Amino acid sequence: MATRDSELKNSTYEIFIGALSVLSITNIFLIVLAQDDVVDSVIILIDVLLSLVFLADFAYRFLSAENRRHYFFRQFGWADLAASLPFPQAKFLRVFRIFRAYRLLRAYGPANMLSEFIENRAQSALLVVFLLIILLLEFGGMSMVWAERDAESANITTGSDAIWWAYVTITTVGYGDRYPVTDVGRIIGVLVLTAGVGLFGVLTGFLANFFLAPRKRPLLERGGASPTPKVMIAQIRYAIELQEKQQADLRQRLDELERMV
Repeated sequence: MATRDSELKNSTYEIFIGALSVLSITNIFLIVLAQDDVVDSVIILIDVLLSLVFLADFAYRFLSAENRRHYFFRQFGWADLAASLPFPQAKFLRVFRIFRAYRLLRAYGPANMLSEFIENRAQSALLVVFLLIILLLEFGGMSMVWAERDAESANITTGSDAIWWAYVTITTVGYGDRYPVTDVGRIIGVLVLTAGVGLFGVLTGFLANFFLAPRKRPLLERGGASPTPKVMIAQIRYAIELQEKQQADLRQRLDELERMV
């Protein structure tokens, strides 16, 4: 059975960061291929958002690392920090995040990933929703500004207009200050609006469940039926993994003390 690496935060979270890294690197090639200042401005605005997410990811990994020096120098923490900067020269360093996610998830194993995804369905669904919202903002905004900018009386003509329109449409607020005037733009608007209703419906359901649902107690604390064999096996495996992690921490501390002596 594969054990959780201390570097692995959460399998769904690693997939989420890896997918954003792929999107960020893909955007570099989209800018080169598009050769369009207005479309490029949408990508640049999204990249600023991605840079903030990557900076938060670096802070999370650094503050939660068992050995911060080891993370920064041996686990490419310096690359995480440099890749968080919104400079084209630093964006290729985000490849390290993709390799890390692939290495950790491959070592953890598909069975453990599926089990963790099912166990943490709400958190996994939330990360998937965030990923889809970012994709919808970028590609919905790019499509809309491409369809609208040359039309007479068009009011979505810049990257910021497109991102603003996409966001208020996804959230179903609809201020009405930015709206499509072409047939193609309206078709894109229908698709973005429909997807936004579904995504924010999931997000609203997650927040309602998070704040209103009672805390779930372990099965043995409920005083109900005895756990099934599958549940007992899962509990025993979790206890073994926890013990192995604690032993690995003790070995690491012992090695550090021996080096100091």
